[in-house]
This record gives sequence, structure tokens and C-alpha cells, in this order.
Amino acid sequence: MQISKVITPFFSFSKLFLLFNKLNDWRKYLLKKYAYTINHKRIAINYLYFSMWTGLSGAFLATMIRLEMAYPGSPFFKGDSIRYLQVISAHGLIMVFFVVVPILFGGFANFLIPYHVGSKDVAFPRLNSIGFWIQPLGFVLISKVAFLRSQYWHYYDKASFFLPTLEKTKKRTVFQYFSEKVGISSSTFTSEDSFFFFNWRSRKPLKIEDYSSFSFNPLKLFFMESVMFVPETLWYLADKVSSSRRRKVYFTKCSNRTLTTSGWTFIAPLSAQTKFTGVGAQDVLLFSVVLAGFSTTISFTNLLITRRTLISPGLRNRRILIPFITISLLLTLRMLAIVTPILGAAVIMVLMDRHWQTSFFDFTYGGDPILFQHLFWFFGHPEVYILIIPTFGFTNIIIPYNTTRRLSSKHHMVWAIYVMAYMGYLVWGHHMYLVGLDHRSRNMYSTITIMISLPATIKVVNWTLTFSNSAIKVDTAFLFTIAYILFFLVGGFTGMWLSHVGLNISMHDTFYVIAHFHLMLAGVTITGIFAGIYFYFYQIFGLKYNRSLSYAHLVYYACGVWITFLPMFFLGFAGLPRRVHDFPAIFLGWQGMATCGQFLTLTGLCFFFLTIFMSRVERKHYLSSSLGFVRWQKRVHYYLYKVKWNQYNENIASAIPNFNERILIRDNYFSEYEVFRVIVK
Repeated sequence: MQISKVITPFFSFSKLFLLFNKLNDWRKYLLKKYAYTINHKRIAINYLYFSMWTGLSGAFLATMIRLEMAYPGSPFFKGDSIRYLQVISAHGLIMVFFVVVPILFGGFANFLIPYHVGSKDVAFPRLNSIGFWIQPLGFVLISKVAFLRSQYWHYYDKASFFLPTLEKTKKRTVFQYFSEKVGISSSTFTSEDSFFFFNWRSRKPLKIEDYSSFSFNPLKLFFMESVMFVPETLWYLADKVSSSRRRKVYFTKCSNRTLTTSGWTFIAPLSAQTKFTGVGAQDVLLFSVVLAGFSTTISFTNLLITRRTLISPGLRNRRILIPFITISLLLTLRMLAIVTPILGAAVIMVLMDRHWQTSFFDFTYGGDPILFQHLFWFFGHPEVYILIIPTFGFTNIIIPYNTTRRLSSKHHMVWAIYVMAYMGYLVWGHHMYLVGLDHRSRNMYSTITIMISLPATIKVVNWTLTFSNSAIKVDTAFLFTIAYILFFLVGGFTGMWLSHVGLNISMHDTFYVIAHFHLMLAGVTITGIFAGIYFYFYQIFGLKYNRSLSYAHLVYYACGVWITFLPMFFLGFAGLPRRVHDFPAIFLGWQGMATCGQFLTLTGLCFFFLTIFMSRVERKHYLSSSLGFVRWQKRVHYYLYKVKWNQYNENIASAIPNFNERILIRDNYFSEYEVFRVIVK
């Protein structure tokens, strides 16, 4: 009995020790698999999971906005307009920089580009991992912006800093010496005015140790100059200090949450001055954008170098042989390489205006706030095409695969996205019709914006021709593609209205702009991303998703987007301004309808997360991949075989005199979307 009592604790300790070892092994396994990995597939999956969680947080912030705008005088934010603008700022930045960009260029680009160019991995795997772990840090900082508490602070005008603090401290004893030795005291004067003449103090004392013993009284200094001879440099120094103290009278009670007074775009000059936005919060906002841009720079540099240095020799000069999704991703990566430094330069210039006394955007000291708008929109409008063009790649792969037909004209589709991308650099000016542009600039920007609809029309026509006389295979990815095309038609058509100068001026900064912008991003871009996720679901996760849950995701999300943003067009026609947390009661019906649509959209996102979760629980693997997404070696062999076969066909077809027959033989032997049966196992 006693022996058992002595031995039992040892057995319990041993079990505890084994449990500790298992937990430690599990910790090492998770760190090795997720944190320390340099495999491009695992990093891509990390990007996708990270974007899913950030997207859920962005949807939560959007729900907060809609609850505030559900009915007039909504008590959700308790009348706090600053908090409302904070949430708008955090929502916009999270959805653009920490949801869509990581999904496309961190997730799909990392996963697909090495496969499609014939490489085992990216050029710099460890740098790829570092680029991913920068993203969570930026997301944490930008999320903090939406939940800041108010605090009181004071600010100083730039004109107050004539002397550095150290120089003021050095001269303290000199001023004190002359003040004592002259022998002038307030007791010699009996009147109240005379007493005030010698004992006047500024309203805001300096916060320097042992510095309160002397008051910068300009009248006393003037009297001292008349009765005693001192060096001229001393009086010059005293005059500068006294004048600066007279100017340094700004003391205000302001909220640190006023960083969003300039809107989610943080447009200068409001964001470039600390007296409007406070110190700390706006800096956190700008620093998070810098981190997002730094991570994006690492990603596109790594992937572009991978395409340049590690591509298979047979594909080096045969771009048309690469799948359309990879062509569109590589194009948008080059666009990011052009516009991202522009945004980085603008943000750094704002930080310098805030803390280093420069005047890039401060018109008081010779700066130009319109310069920031040009820099921002030169990044912002091509960014819209950067987010949309990869979804063209998904659509151009899904439609031929589900219709069992080749794309009507792949060459025209490639040229369409290139024309759209290059024209996208020239249309940023239609955001700035109200800043005083001359009529020639307005006409140029309006014309180019209208012309950009031509490559979009080419795409829609090619998709329609591909549908004709085809045997359609319906699945979730295909249905999301159909919803994507409908969103693209309505969003593009409503965007054409904003290209017109008169219509743009009348509907600028109204709910019409919100409706158009969100149809292009929440409707077109996000729907296209969902189509790509479902199309590559097995290839990425190695699992089969629940089709019923995916259909529920499609119905709730698509219907929610339509119900949310279609009423906003009518609100924009009525002239209701955006970024205002209250509205007249006459608009209650449209606003309530939009709020109901937001909850439908949120329900659709819940079904999407449930689909991911159930796929992990059920663990249903495909017996075979219908797409034929093979390992990189087989992909390389396929393309090399295709190049050699095309060369062989060219030699045979050169003897055929009929031009049309020769073209038919050369272009129709192989389909990019067929199963790779020609590969020797």
C-alpha cells in the first residue's frame, strides 16, 4: 500500500513529462511548417489564410459603418463623427492593402508563377518568407487606428522654432545674469501697469528643467537695451527668442483621433500637419502603409526576378504559351513596380512635413497640396486595374474549361489587358476635376477614360463568343464567373458616367462614387478571387469542398452585394454626400435596404469560412485532378513538347499554299486547357 503511494506520483510525473514532450514537438512542427517555412506553396497558403482573417475584420468594420447609417441619428457611434471616419479609414486601407493585394500577389502569384514558368521555387525563398511576416505587423498597426481613444495634446507652429532647445538652455544663465545685475525690480514701480510691465509671462511656459526662473519679457529686454550696453549678438538672440515666445501661444484641446479628418485617402494638407491630426495616430497609419508597400515590393521583386532568371528555356520568348492567369499576374507585378514607389514617396514626404519641418504640401510655407493628390491618384487608379486584371486571368481559364472550348481569341485578350494597363496610367486626372484643371486637361482625361472601355468591351465580346455553341459544365467556380461578368458590366457602365466632366462634378464625393467603387472591388475583384479559389481549391489545399455550402456562399454574397450598393446609386443621384455619419430621414428606405444587404453579404462570407472549415473536417480528396495541375517537372515537359510540336507543324504547314488552312493547322493542334495526355510518364 505504501509502495503504491510512493510509486504513483512518479507515474503521474512521467505522463506529464510525455505530454510536455508532445506539446513541444507539436510546437516545433507548427513553427517549422508555418513560421520558418521557405516553400513557396506553404507561404502562398499562409498569405491566403492571413487574407481571409483580415477580410473578416474588414467586413466587420463595414458592418459597423452600415449600422451607423441604418437610420438617422443612429446611436451606434453615439454621434462621434471622428470615430466614424476612423472606422472608414481602417476599413478602406485593410481591404485594399491587407486583403486583396496579399491574396493575389502573395497567395496566387506565389503558388502559380513558379509552376507555370517551370521553376521549383521563387528566386529568393527566405526573402519571400520575410515579405509575408511584414504583413501581420502592418495589419496590427492599421487595426489600432479604428479603436483609438481620445487624448489631449498641444502643438507648436513652425515659426516658433527659431532656436533649438539646447541653445535656449545654454543662454538661460546669460539672460538670468543680466536680469539680476541691472538692478531693476518691480518694487520701484507702484502702479499696476508698471508691475505688469516687468512681470509679464507668456501663457505657455517651457518644459525644461530649471528654466522657469526667467520669463521672456520683451518689454523688460527692451528696457535693458536702453540702459546698458551689451553685445549686438545678444540683443539679436533676445529678439528672436522673445518674438518666438509671442508666437508660441497655440494651445488647444484636440483629439488624437482626428487623423481621419482627411478621409481614408489621408489627403494632404490636413494629414501633413500635426495640428489637424495629432501626433501618433496618423503616424501609425502612415507607417502601416509603408510596411504594406515594403512587403509588396519584396513580393513583386522576387517574382519578377523568378520569371526573368528561372523560366524554362522553351518559354523565355513564348509568352503566349504561359497560362493567362500567369500572364495577367506578371503584368500587374510590373505595374506594381512602377506605382508603388510613387505612393511610398508621397507618404515619406507627408512624414517629413509632419516631423522634419519641410513644406512639400503645406501651402502656408510654399508647398502644393495638389501635388499629393496627383501622386496619390497616380498610384490609386492604376491600383484598381492592378486588382482587377488578375481576375481576368481567372475568367479566361474558367470559361474555356467549363465550356469545353478554346477562348475565342487569346491574342486579343492579352493585348486587351496590356492596353488597359498602359492606359490606366493616364486616367488619374478624372479624380481631380474639382481642383482647378484647365479645360484641355479635363478633355484629355475624360477622353482616355472613355477609351479604356474599348479593351473591356473586347473582353466581354470574347467571353460571349466562347459561350456560343458550347457544352457548359456548371460548378461553383463557373457560377462565380457569371456573377463576376454581371458585376463587371454594371460597374464598368456606371464608371463611364464618372468619366464625363459635368456628371463627375455633380456626383463627386456622393454615394454614387461609393457604389461604383465597391461594385468594382467587392463585386468584381472579390467575386473573381472567389472563383479562382474554388477553381484551384484542390490544387492549393488538396481537399474537396462542400458544393452545397459553396452555392449558399454564392447566393448570399452576390445578392448581398447587389442589395447593398444598388441603392447607393440612387442616393448619389439625390446628392447625399459620403463621409457624413448622419442623413435626412427621407433617405431612410434606401439606407435601410443597404444595411440589410450588408448582413446578407456577411452571411455569405460566413458560408465561405464554413466551406473551408468543413473541407478540413471531411478530408475528401479527389481521386484525380480534372484540370491536370501536375508537378513542375511535368509542366516543363509539356511546354517543351508543345514548342517542338509547333515547330514541326510549322514545317509541315509551310508546304500548304492556302493561307487559311495553314493558320488552321498551326493554331488548332493543341489546347492549353486539355488534360496532359501527351506527356510520357
